[in-house]
Amino acid sequence: MTDTVEPSRRILAMWTDIGKLVLLHLLLLELRVAKGTHTESECETGQFQCNNGRCIPSLWRCDDDDDCSDNSDEENCRK
Repeated sequence: MTDTVEPSRRILAMWTDIGKLVLLHLLLLELRVAKGTHTESECETGQFQCNNGRCIPSLWRCDDDDDCSDNSDEENCRK
């Protein structure tokens, strides 16, 4: 009986580890998107598209910080 229980626990542990890796990957991807390091042809609602194609949160525009890495988020801002 212990022979069938032990492999089941190993399989469950393996799937638990795989699940953790998937969640970690998704978290890292979300952090990358939040930092504006991805590029897309169009940004989502609430985002500003930099001249280099990056998407950053609209709130980061005109905040005297070069969030786009090309300073396009600081152009044409009211002072």
